[in-house]
Amino acid sequence: MDARPNKDSDQRLLDAIQAFVAHHPHPGVRGFQESMAKWGETWAGVSPHHLAAADSLARAIPSAAASTRALVALFDQEKAHRKWEQSYSKADGLVGDDMLSGYGFAEVIGKQGPFISKRVRSGLGVWGPDIEYPSHRHQAEEVYVLLAGSAEFILGRGEAASARLRTAGDVVYVPSLQTHGFRTKEEPLVVLYIWQAGDLREKSDFSR
Repeated sequence: MDARPNKDSDQRLLDAIQAFVAHHPHPGVRGFQESMAKWGETWAGVSPHHLAAADSLARAIPSAAASTRALVALFDQEKAHRKWEQSYSKADGLVGDDMLSGYGFAEVIGKQGPFISKRVRSGLGVWGPDIEYPSHRHQAEEVYVLLAGSAEFILGRGEAASARLRTAGDVVYVPSLQTHGFRTKEEPLVVLYIWQAGDLREKSDFSR
């Protein structure tokens, strides 16, 4: 694998994500359109880093929605040029081994690049089958656009919590500081995520 940054690959993904968001009709996505269109202007290439979760992209394509399949396929095509990351470690004790062994994200816009922004954070998240992402919260408001797969999302806490199965093509909007989590189903889950406001690299709060 070429360990050098690839600006052409980065630009293809930026263009595709921006076009997808700009034309998305859901109100939960429309609230992020201005930030995504005016993210900034600086590219700072980041070196690729592989995680096993990236290998789930090809398996996820058949479960994508018709409106999202092209974006999943593009990320699969460009996965070798991405810096795949995890926000948590085993030492944190915040998430289970199932999640640590089967998830990763690749940022396209954010504080750490490749397209530098202090206004918005966006990229692709991938979770393997039957993974629990425990309930957590953060200052930034967030939207998940499910590109492939499905998961049971839990929003809120205690008696006010609600659980709902979401599938490819669905949108889940999470206001600032709302508790949320999910469990994936039988196929890999692929989401486009967008954060805005607050610390774009804040470590989530898992306290109940």
